[in-house]
Order: sequence, then structure tokens, then C-alpha cells
Amino acid sequence: MKSTAPLLALLLGLAAFTACRKDETAAPAAPTPSSGLHVLQSATDNGLTLELLNHSGTLEVGHNPVFIRIKDAHGSAVQNATVAWEPMMTMDMDGSTHQHSCPYSGLAPSADHSGLYEGYVVFNMASSATGSWELTLTYDVGGGPHSVALPVTVLSSDSDFRKRYTSAAGTDGTTYLLAMVEPAKPTSGVNTMVVGLYKRVSGTEFPVVDGYTIRVDPRMPGMGNHGAPGNVDLTQGADGFYHGSVGFSMTGYWKINLMVEDGTGTVLCGNPVTGTEPESSIYFKVNF
Repeated sequence: MKSTAPLLALLLGLAAFTACRKDETAAPAAPTPSSGLHVLQSATDNGLTLELLNHSGTLEVGHNPVFIRIKDAHGSAVQNATVAWEPMMTMDMDGSTHQHSCPYSGLAPSADHSGLYEGYVVFNMASSATGSWELTLTYDVGGGPHSVALPVTVLSSDSDFRKRYTSAAGTDGTTYLLAMVEPAKPTSGVNTMVVGLYKRVSGTEFPVVDGYTIRVDPRMPGMGNHGAPGNVDLTQGADGFYHGSVGFSMTGYWKINLMVEDGTGTVLCGNPVTGTEPESSIYFKVNF
């Protein structure tokens, strides 16, 4: 009788090979790093592709979270780069050219999107026939720095029932810029409120203002200008933004009236709502 050992060994080998193949193909695909993001602009430089991305697919006046992705020739995200940026608007005014920037953060690796770099830009003007924006990216993947200018379109965020950015000259002669970060989607009741506060030092310097207070007073203009409970004035957090709460007692159109006070309690811009003053000189608008 012939031994069955060789046949048994062959069958066991085939079974082990098949099991290995199943394990290899059954592993789930890695999630797409840019899932839920839209490419706003892209350029090719030095054999690499550089992309600007965000969640909405548009940029507007006010606070804009933006992501940067650098892809190699194989389409893989480069994760060991050093990346910086600078937004700049070029304006043609009566035949002469003028440039200015706006508040913006640095860039750091994103905690939510692998292989992407994250920051924000607070655009202070919309693109127009006489003014255009560029984001200049400076990156280094190990061979020295390279710079690429990416043109971007910035839309207005100010309408009859919506306003997420405002600015004003303070009594101290400084221009202050305020950008609402939250609530992005207001609801009835008490909402977390987050605002960026900056000042203009020059056309290219807009640092974060530290140690101030932003007072909030939401009012409903179409309903007798009534207010709502639950408001907490904004103070600065460890992230540099100003945090507090704003209350909305019902759905509809609201103005969030603002006052900016320095560290001594002196009001620098904005004014209280009174019987003769139905709104502050600086405010945001929401409609939901």
C-alpha cells in the first residue's frame, strides 16, 4: 500500500496557502485621508502636487479652516514636510497696486486627516474685479524650500441675514477684526460661541489680541428686538480664541451685538443696546 503522507502534506500546504490569501484580501482598506474634503486649488511643482482643501468647497470672508496636502509622483501624501503659507490680496487702485494680508495661523499636521497639514485664514475682504487673493505655500520635503502661489476666490459672507466677520476702529486708534468660528450651525437654546479677535499692526501683521473681553447681546430685530437668556461674555482660552455662550430663544433672524473691552474694562469698540440704540456698531448675524 502506498503511503498517504505526501498527499496529506500537499493538501495541508494548499489549505495553509489559501488561508493566508484570505487573510491578505480580507483586510479592510485604509480610510481616505481627505474624506469629506474638497480640493479648492492645486499646482504641480518640483515633481510634487500641492493641494488646498476644506470642508465646504468655497472660501469666504471670515474664519476658514484650510488643509494642505502634498503628493509625490505616485499620488501618496508626503508626511514629513515643513510647510508655511501667506495669504496676500493685490488691489488695483486708480492705476496703482496695493497689497495687504489678513489674520492667519501657522500650519501643523492634522489630527483628523492623516498626511494633511491644517491651519486657518481669516480673509478680511472678498475677491473682486479690482482685488484678487493668493495663498503662497512655502514647503520643504528635504531638498530645500520651494514656494508656489495659488490663486483663490474669496466670497462675501455678509448678507441680509448672515454676517460672520466684522471690524471696527477702536477708541485707542487700533483697528480690531472679529471672526465668528462657532456657532457654525445655530440652534434654539444656549449655543457655544467662539470668536477670533485680531488687530491690525500693518498691512501684513494681524496678531491675535490677548486678555480682552468680548461682550455679547443677541437681539431679534423682527420681534421687537427682544433678547434671550444664557449669554456668557467671551474670554480668551488657551487656544487663543475667545470662548463663551450665546442664547437664542427661538428660530429666526438674530443680531449678535458685540462690545470689545480691554483688560481694564474700557470699551474700545461697540456699544450697548438701549431704547434709543437698537444695535451695536459691531455685530454678527445668524438666521436658522
